[in-house]
Amino acid sequence: MNNEPFHLELACLTESGRVRARNEDTTAVDSDYGIAVVADGMGGHRSGEVASQMAVDFSLKRLRSKIIRLRDGILNQTPIQFANQIVGETNQKIHLAASQQTGCGGMGTTLALAIFHGQKVALAHVGDSRIYRLRAGKLQLLTRDDSLLCDQVEHGLIAAEDAADSHNRNMVTQALGIQASVTVHLQEEDLLVGDVYLLCTDGLSDLVEESDLELIVDALKTNLPMAASHLVQLANDNGGYDNITVALARICEPVVEPEPIVEPQGWLARLLAWLSPKSAEK
Repeated sequence: MNNEPFHLELACLTESGRVRARNEDTTAVDSDYGIAVVADGMGGHRSGEVASQMAVDFSLKRLRSKIIRLRDGILNQTPIQFANQIVGETNQKIHLAASQQTGCGGMGTTLALAIFHGQKVALAHVGDSRIYRLRAGKLQLLTRDDSLLCDQVEHGLIAAEDAADSHNRNMVTQALGIQASVTVHLQEEDLLVGDVYLLCTDGLSDLVEESDLELIVDALKTNLPMAASHLVQLANDNGGYDNITVALARICEPVVEPEPIVEPQGWLARLLAWLSPKSAEK
């Protein structure tokens, strides 16, 4: 089996939607380090956007540092291990800022991130931002929401078909920054060429049916910026009552560098020159 790392295509987009004046979501992708991340902030005044921006900026900085050391062979952690560590550190940083900065009390944020490394991906999430995977035309939800509604459905307190109309649909049971510690949901899986990973906030997943997510991502998987734009537009068309954020990653064949052409030297070069058609004409 070829163990060359897969080539990765990435795109992300965030909009405030049609109702909210501010965008408290944040997203980023980094093709050099194989990272995609989304965050959905919450809190009064502008603290929600502060929390989500802190989560993305801090986690990206720490992830890049870890990945450099991993590539240099001087890190004794796996991506899933340092993802867990970094999300925990991010939680502590936001929790401390919430207690010290004026106007930031009670701020928090969801977080969903993917670290693509070699032929695997490490996934981590807290809150109700989601990670999906499209494989062979079929979209699968890989994460479980940290939400009161999800708990109620699992315990049989509300029927799954009634969940979409529940008043508890946006009540998260944990988020970064709210408590001093947090439970990070982690998983790792093998990648296949053609896979597309979709990370999104609930402004997309609440307003667009999974069948429509699947249709758009599958149809536009070779043009991720267009896919992201269409997803956001559909959420807006369906009401756009929340901020809408999406990050996409497509797994492509490894890029094979062509072998360098070595020009003949010395006696071989003279022989080839003598045998060339121009030499024969003389």
